[in-house]
Amino acid sequence: MTAKKPIWYIYGSGGLGLETMDILTKNIRSKTVEDHECMFIVDNVTDRHINGFQVVDFQEAVVGSKITIAVGEPKTRNVLREKIENKNLVLSSIISDTAFVSDSATIARGAIIAPFASIQAQAIIGENVAVNTQAIIGHHVELLDGSVISSQVNLGGACHVGEQSYVGMGALIREKVLIGSQSIVGMGSVVYRDIPDGVIALGNPARVAKKNEDKKVF
Repeated sequence: MTAKKPIWYIYGSGGLGLETMDILTKNIRSKTVEDHECMFIVDNVTDRHINGFQVVDFQEAVVGSKITIAVGEPKTRNVLREKIENKNLVLSSIISDTAFVSDSATIARGAIIAPFASIQAQAIIGENVAVNTQAIIGHHVELLDGSVISSQVNLGGACHVGEQSYVGMGALIREKVLIGSQSIVGMGSVVYRDIPDGVIALGNPARVAKKNEDKKVF
């Protein structure tokens, strides 16, 4: 009898979920990771199949299975992580085999590292962090838990991004700059100075526009 494959859930079936499933299944085909039964998992299922993959309700999750959160909203990522821990699922990282990851970098559980991203020497990627396509994470950069880095962002060496913060597409962050927790840096912004906690910063040079009261990006 053929042994049953272990399950790997992608939590979320929106755009980031589809992209993350593509990374996972490509890694399986290339044998970068062990073969798994890949499924989407959501709250309140409306469609049982997406892109040929089964969709299951969170309440149906098989305890002990791997799961990766593929939702782009930092606050939501944090809420879902707590649900996963209560359900005894295994928060797991998915790293594209086309990404560059330095041997001296550290990547915690639950991270997504998308195609052609670059994670340089001594970088620290925290738990449940998402780094999107072609983002550059410079040497000694630290991304704290739940932060989201959009495509083509460039974080200069020794930058620091706080918990549950979001850096929008194409933003450029000068080396050694600190971006606080639960803050948003707008797409295309150029950041020369530190950004405090809980704000939205935009422009070139980036300036604080307002407080991030809703804690929402989208």
